[in-house]
Amino acid sequence: MDLKKAILEMQEILHDLKILDKKADHIVLLSKSYTNDAMHFLKKGNKNDALEAYAIGWAYIDALLHLKMVEVNNWDLFTVEKP
Repeated sequence: MDLKKAILEMQEILHDLKILDKKADHIVLLSKSYTNDAMHFLKKGNKNDALEAYAIGWAYIDALLHLKMVEVNNWDLFTVEKP
């Protein structure tokens, strides 16, 4: 896994993400924070923390997709199929 590429892809997804339910706002913000933290950790050479932060940020969006609270441009990264 190219962690830097994955983080950059996730940042792009978050930038273009469409919120369908206002209740998702805070969770999307958390995902953005974790994804940005992932890049910060990676730049400092802390790959373990970077991977952990990336995974948490990814999981938040994956869960919101399952709940149909957000839409993304790139569905391939997640465990839910595009509607």
